[in-house]
Formats: sequence, C-alpha cells, structure tokens
Amino acid sequence: MESKKKKLGMIGCGSIGTEIAQAIDRGDIHVTLYACYDIDRAKFDAMASKLKNIRPLFLPLEELVKNCDLVVECAHKDSVQRIFQLAIDNFRDIMFLSAGGVMENTALIEEAKAKMINVYVPSGAVVGLDGLDAAKYQGLHKVTLITRKPPKAFKGVQSLKDRGIDVDLIKTETVVYEGNAIGAVKEFPQNINVAATLSLAGVGPENTHVRIVVDPFISNNIHEILVEGDFGRFRAITENLPSPNNPKTSYLTSLSAIVMIKKIVESIHIGT
Repeated sequence: MESKKKKLGMIGCGSIGTEIAQAIDRGDIHVTLYACYDIDRAKFDAMASKLKNIRPLFLPLEELVKNCDLVVECAHKDSVQRIFQLAIDNFRDIMFLSAGGVMENTALIEEAKAKMINVYVPSGAVVGLDGLDAAKYQGLHKVTLITRKPPKAFKGVQSLKDRGIDVDLIKTETVVYEGNAIGAVKEFPQNINVAATLSLAGVGPENTHVRIVVDPFISNNIHEILVEGDFGRFRAITENLPSPNNPKTSYLTSLSAIVMIKKIVESIHIGT
C-alpha cells in the first residue's frame, strides 16, 4: 500500500521554484505540490504553464501555511521573518532558500527548536557543508569564504554604487568586500547567500570571514571554503554553471533544494 504523500506548499515561483515544481511534476519527488504563492501572480501562472501532470492551487500565504505539511520558501530574504513566524504559529516544518533571512532571525530559530519544528536550509551553491557539520561537533576554529564572480554578477549592487565603484570599469581582480558574514549579507543581499548558509552551519555570522572578489577573467561564480579545526583543515571549491531558467541563479542551488526535499519526504540520510 502506497504511503500518503506529504503536502508541500511553495512560496516563490521564480527560477528555483519552477525547478522544484518541475521535479515534482516529473515524479522525481514523492510529494504533492498542494499550493503555491507568489507576490506576483504572473510568476505562478508562468510556472504552472510548464507543468504537465500536476495542478497546484494558488493560495494566500496564510492559507498555504495552514494547509501544508512542509513549507518551502524560495522568494526573498525580506519575506523570511513573516513566513517563519507563520510556520511556527501553525507548527509547520519549513525549508528556506533565503539563508540570509534565516541568519537575520536567530530568535525564530530558537523558537522553532523549542516547539520541535524542523527548519531546513539546503547547501545551495556550495559543497563541503557535510565536512563543516562534522568539524563543528568538536573543535571548529575558523571558516573562510572566498567568492569570485564576474563583473556582470554585480551589476546594480547598491553598496558598490554608493562607493562609486563601476564594475564595468574593473579590469583586474578587485576585492570589494572583506569582513564577516553579517556585513557581506547586508552589502550584497542578492549575491552572497552562500555566506549566510556557511555561518548557519559553522561558527556563526560574526566569526565567518568573507572575501568577495570581482574577477573580469572568469565567466562563472566560484566559491572557495577554507575550514580549520581539531580535525585538521579542508578546502572545497565550487564553480557554478547558471540555472537553465535563470542565468543569475546557480544551477546547483536548485538541485540542492530538490535533493533536500527528497531527503525530508523520503527519510533518506546519507552523509548528512
């Protein structure tokens, strides 16, 4: 007898949400995409037009959270606080793609723990979080992230504009940020979600060191993680290709979200 599928509610119907919905539509994940919500209804309609086998409902945010077993956020970090509180109030497990928003709401993390609500954050655009998690168990000393992106990835970044930096004029490797994860997420909210993910998994946002480099000699985003602890040290480098649905999103981010949902609903835990 087939087990009853969990009802998934998805908030955000952009490129990542579309990848998740298509994976469910193909039958790759044993879950029912019950309902979706996006502040822009047109994004939901565009996503739904690509689905062949499933027809999720479009529900208001509050109704979605109330009626689903697992809530998946793939919207924007500024929406995390409201979604997080709704999930807690309704005792719903939740998965966040906007790690920066989770990092900024640590009090809600503690509230969720106290109420035994599961909070998930996939690895996103990097590899190596399994090793970081193991090192954290005892004697994790230092975590450093070095992110390199081509100039086009930084177009429109307000913090660079405020400093008079025109990325189109950068002709050599240029460090545009050096500091902790808190400052990185604040100055580059659309570019450095990886820093938030690392800080949540490791030594915290204040102690996670971040260097952001504009590199005109590369075409893809490159993330290098350096970890030191009682175990020794390791380095993990990820060079990302863009998502087929959105060149600004790393394909690995969508894939990590899909695989984490599979693990949650299918109770698969290998190397995590």
